[in-house]
Amino acid sequence: MSIDVRVYDNGDHTCLVWLPADRRPIPGCRGFTIRRVVKGSPDVYLHGFVGFSDDDKLDQSAPWKHPLQRFMWWDYGVKPGDTVQYSVVPVIGTKDNLQLDQNAASALTAPITISSQASANISAYFNKGIVSAQWVSRALASLGKKPKIADIIKAPGNELRDALSGLLRLQLLQMLKDVKDGNGHVYAALYELNDPELLAGLTALGKKCHLILANGAFSKKNDNDENKTVRAKLKGVVDLYDRLVPQGHFAHNKFLVACDSAGKPQRVLSGSTNWTMTGLCTQANNGIVVNDAKLAQYFLDEWNLLKDAKNAYPPALAKTNGSAGAKGINSFKVDGASITQWFAPTDKGEDLDYARKLINGAQQGILFLFFNPGVFVPDGQPENKWTLLQNILFRHHEGTENYNPNLYIRGVVNQEIAGLTEESITDKPARPSPRAALDPSAGTPVTLFSGGKQPPQHLGYESMVPKNIKDVFHNWATEILGQGVHIHSKVIVLDPFGEHPVVMTGSHNLGFKASSKNDDNLMIIEGNARLAAAYAANIIATYHTYRWNSYVEAHRQDPKVWHGLVDRDNWQESYLDPDGSDLPELKFWMGLLPRAAASGAAAPPQPVHVPEHPAAPSRPVRSRAPKHPATTRVAAASKKRVTKTSPRKKSPTTRSATKKQAVKRTSKLRGKRK
Repeated sequence: MSIDVRVYDNGDHTCLVWLPADRRPIPGCRGFTIRRVVKGSPDVYLHGFVGFSDDDKLDQSAPWKHPLQRFMWWDYGVKPGDTVQYSVVPVIGTKDNLQLDQNAASALTAPITISSQASANISAYFNKGIVSAQWVSRALASLGKKPKIADIIKAPGNELRDALSGLLRLQLLQMLKDVKDGNGHVYAALYELNDPELLAGLTALGKKCHLILANGAFSKKNDNDENKTVRAKLKGVVDLYDRLVPQGHFAHNKFLVACDSAGKPQRVLSGSTNWTMTGLCTQANNGIVVNDAKLAQYFLDEWNLLKDAKNAYPPALAKTNGSAGAKGINSFKVDGASITQWFAPTDKGEDLDYARKLINGAQQGILFLFFNPGVFVPDGQPENKWTLLQNILFRHHEGTENYNPNLYIRGVVNQEIAGLTEESITDKPARPSPRAALDPSAGTPVTLFSGGKQPPQHLGYESMVPKNIKDVFHNWATEILGQGVHIHSKVIVLDPFGEHPVVMTGSHNLGFKASSKNDDNLMIIEGNARLAAAYAANIIATYHTYRWNSYVEAHRQDPKVWHGLVDRDNWQESYLDPDGSDLPELKFWMGLLPRAAASGAAAPPQPVHVPEHPAAPSRPVRSRAPKHPATTRVAAASKKRVTKTSPRKKSPTTRSATKKQAVKRTSKLRGKRK
């Protein structure tokens, strides 16, 4: 018996996925433990957080007696710079006589050094902005007197603020410090700004901070400027330019160009993160940094176009942005990969057209996080006005041009938060689509997608920020309540373990309104496998965080709800069933799916070949063939574990499972989730 293992890291923690090499259940196996070996530290056994009954207490001398009854786990006990190895060890016997089966354990994985670096000149950073998490509950409880998270996230130096903002905040601050230390300049275009530490970093640069500050999501006072107070403080301190666009538009960028002392661009920061307290701490966000002078200059050119446009949208702005692809001026080679950089507004949606070709060419899987992509376009309307979410989900619809029923699809959508945008008014379709059940704007704010055929799961408020976990599941802290935006990342990942991995990220909401009406940017990176794996793992961690919350809420009043592990080895069967849905999912994450294109699928534009070299291995590490050090990354999810998805539903029009249906699924779910 041997076990295959994959490891991904993001600079903050690691994610492990494993399978028995023969894909058969291990006799007598009551779960797994993970042995972590860190250079210079004692070995540690990672364990689950429940036993075989509510009365089981964790034995600190043998934590593996709380084994993991699943094939995917996260390790939050590592830190940047650690050199770490892992071995997955079966736990066998019965609950009263558990033993470690070291003979069947996987070999130690090759050493990896925890880092946010995807390749020599590209790095990605994620925060821990999902506040509906156990570790946040525990941190708040330790402060006593019912502290308010709104007060905590505005206090620099607060440990919880630092933890929620993760490596993302540190990178933003370090980037500003590096520019100041080098007597350089920054050119930033920001939608919102109020974070005290980031404000201090910008003002420390004085007039070498060249800032286009937008009016945000508009003020509640209807004065058309959310950033009015900050704007007044910055005038005369930095080189400030106003961009107060009219309603119906958003000056939505969040990018920064770092220049040397001569004013020459050196690197650029993009991503989804607003420079606000909530953007750093209470919303799931990402940032990407690329060290490339040519790409940075291209961003600076756009900055100057926006400065010259002042508060308006001259036709030349959209025409210049839209024609960049045809002119071949928006493509850059970095670390053997291709970066195609789009800016909005465009005049004909050229950015979305390029992205659609890649989506339609995906062969193995698509993962995504969306914030406010807009409502679905009715059937019969031109595809160029679809959201990219609509394109993704229709890959699972028989009869459509790029149909592929075997494509793995997972994602989360945070759609239409009241008082934040007016997109539901401006983008409402004239008539409903027969596939309206897939439209995220038709339900509650957070929606889970496990494919494009079955209806999505519209989460209620209790699932987004559950408050009853402790009442139902023994030894779980009550999770805190939150409000507003939860998922703010805008990311699509295609074939992260295939021959043509793709990451799409930036400020762009990935819909037609963003492409045609807003200031936005969309960075498309093709051929950087480590970057794609990192973003993919970030997405699936977010998905499973909410999937677990929704399971808890659906079964909150079920008297037969699961309260512990099962004292049998048949818990493995559904995971390893060749005809089930779980094994293909695990194979996807192990990088074992076939790479054949679906019939009718369009080929990706301009395929990029990425040569293998030690700084950028194309695959995560395997314990059986440890030739390439694994430095791909998984996202900083706020939970310490993920859950297995529920069985797929077949109806393409039914919206979400009723509570009665959820209860019927309990028998299959019982003993497999936590």
